[in-house]
Amino acid sequence: MSEFRRAQLLEAARESFGQLGLAGTTVDDIARRAGVAKGTVYLYFKSKTDILEHAMLVDHTRLRDETVPLVTGEGPLVDRLTAFLAAGLVFVDQNRGFFEHVHFEMGRDMRKRTLQQLERIFHDQVHAWRTALTRARRRGEVSRDLSPAAAAQTIVALASGLAKQRVRGWLPGPVDRIAATTSATIWRGLAAR
Repeated sequence: MSEFRRAQLLEAARESFGQLGLAGTTVDDIARRAGVAKGTVYLYFKSKTDILEHAMLVDHTRLRDETVPLVTGEGPLVDRLTAFLAAGLVFVDQNRGFFEHVHFEMGRDMRKRTLQQLERIFHDQVHAWRTALTRARRRGEVSRDLSPAAAAQTIVALASGLAKQRVRGWLPGPVDRIAATTSATIWRGLAAR
């Protein structure tokens, strides 16, 4: 029950932060959205900041868990590339309000911790791509001249850039189309000739 309640409170907090912003959200708002007494919130979290930190950690874990396995899975590399790009954009779309408000309102310490978490995800994604590209190069699926390390960094950096553009509203349109077009462009540079 405690894990269910914690998840319920985090979801209520995420919704409140997304609609009211970080400064506009109170613990009362979170409790009301979750349908619990304010004291119940304090049984699980020390403060609004503690709730935010947990929500961010859950989101970052989810982002990693929804992207890295796509890279390390089976199937043609170009399909995994498309799925990887789409997963990042879908993640942004599902959390847009939260990102729009919270990421821009965070204090310096919170921003630093968030960037550290994102850096770990970036490194995990780069490592997964480097491994996948090294294997693909051995199989002749990608160019023998390809540097898996450089290509992996480029793919992950591009995916990150797409996500940031999506949050800001600069990259409208269907996720599947954006992912397919971007993937096709990247694949032209990777594919064996």
